[in-house]
Amino acid sequence: MKKILWNQKGFTLLEIIVVLAVLSALAAMLSPVVFRYIDDANRTRAQADTSALAAAINQMYKDTGRWPFYKVGTGKLKYTAADDATDLTSNASCTAGACTDTTKPEIGAGTNWALSKLDSVADHLITNTPFGTGTPYATTGSRAWKGPYLDRIPNLDPWGRSYVVNIANADPDAEGTSQKWVIAVSAGPDGILDTAADTAGTANPQTAGDDLVARVK
Repeated sequence: MKKILWNQKGFTLLEIIVVLAVLSALAAMLSPVVFRYIDDANRTRAQADTSALAAAINQMYKDTGRWPFYKVGTGKLKYTAADDATDLTSNASCTAGACTDTTKPEIGAGTNWALSKLDSVADHLITNTPFGTGTPYATTGSRAWKGPYLDRIPNLDPWGRSYVVNIANADPDAEGTSQKWVIAVSAGPDGILDTAADTAGTANPQTAGDDLVARVK
């Protein structure tokens, strides 16, 4: 019987170096393309999320005639800085009527974001529990809350920060020459709010830096 002799010779060092060089060259060529597609996908998602938030807030206003900043959902007609939200965020956690958000974005210089008295977007658009335990919006009558207005709210944008809405700007008493834009914002890859929170309503809201913005009012 003939014995079959296997060639057990392995790769030479030169062959391994050549293969590694080819793989490195391919990685160098493909990496920018892959990262660009990932960045584009993240920005597309964040823009879609901010647009969905803006549309849901407007739908709630159409139903109730009330903007989602109140701590007391019924009866109260005027915005009160001491009680009502300055900003809504997508990841706020509320306890005993006080809300905090550990993932809120940083505030860029000169942008005039408050991010001081927060409430959760979900409290107003999904669960109808302002500030977690506040008086809900009326669910009967001609101005009834007909939510939930979103199936879900993404807690964080693709870069790990909360979405924010400068909802205090919706104060009806500010309508007219002192009205400022209400916008839903993702702070983008750098996590810093670069877009001004107090752009006058007489001018178009201007997106700054790498923010993703949708107009609410």
